Amino acid sequence: MLKITAIGNLTNDVELKMNEATGKPYAILRIASDRRYKDKDGNRLTDFISIKVRGPLAERCAAFAWKGCKLAASGDFETITFADEPERQPGFLIKATEVEFLSPRRAEDAASSMPAEGVDELAA
Repeated sequence: MLKITAIGNLTNDVELKMNEATGKPYAILRIASDRRYKDKDGNRLTDFISIKVRGPLAERCAAFAWKGCKLAASGDFETITFADEPERQPGFLIKATEVEFLSPRRAEDAASSMPAEGVDELAA
């Protein structure tokens, strides 16, 4: 078994989809991660990694992740080939079993989760 962990910033808001065969939710997340070094011309290199999440994990990602937030995803490594597009380079994705949200919650999300008396105290 090969397990991989990737940390990066989400490139888009999460779009929850439904699997037609099973009726269960899933989402493909894409994160960007800068390398620690620069190329010979002084440019910082960025890697883009695709992550597939399913079921309740996909629903949590859709609820709590947003474009630009930092997250860590761990799971199995899967190679992707494109039989219908032979000129396209093979790629890989992570089939995540764990996702950890590393960015602080957004201010509006934190405010909406506070009890009503806590909001009144802040407004006073």
